[in-house]
Amino acid sequence: MTTRGPLTVIAALVLAAQLGGCFGRKGADSEAGPQSQADVTIEVENQNFYDARIFLLVFGRRTLLGHIAGHSTEVFSFEAPPDDIRIEVDFIGAGGFVTRGMRVSAGDQLHLLIQ
Repeated sequence: MTTRGPLTVIAALVLAAQLGGCFGRKGADSEAGPQSQADVTIEVENQNFYDARIFLLVFGRRTLLGHIAGHSTEVFSFEAPPDDIRIEVDFIGAGGFVTRGMRVSAGDQLHLLIQ
């Protein structure tokens, strides 16, 4: 985890079982329609001042999921990979962090809280 000045970043990633219903897509492909059952969704709640880029890390490959403004919430979707994932948060102008690895399956819903 990288910090600059008094900035302290606390992240909690919670894997929630799917309990019916699904998040809508946001971001670049929001016009694509409802999420596929093969997708994993991640709701990112940024309670921090800084805007951030959110990346998916799989097999050492870094894929941009999207951008999130400070003090906002966004939902991103991606296909369930066959391996563990990590999420990277890159604050624009203020460092960032990477979560621990976790296994996900199609239909999982994740919640990432950035403080």
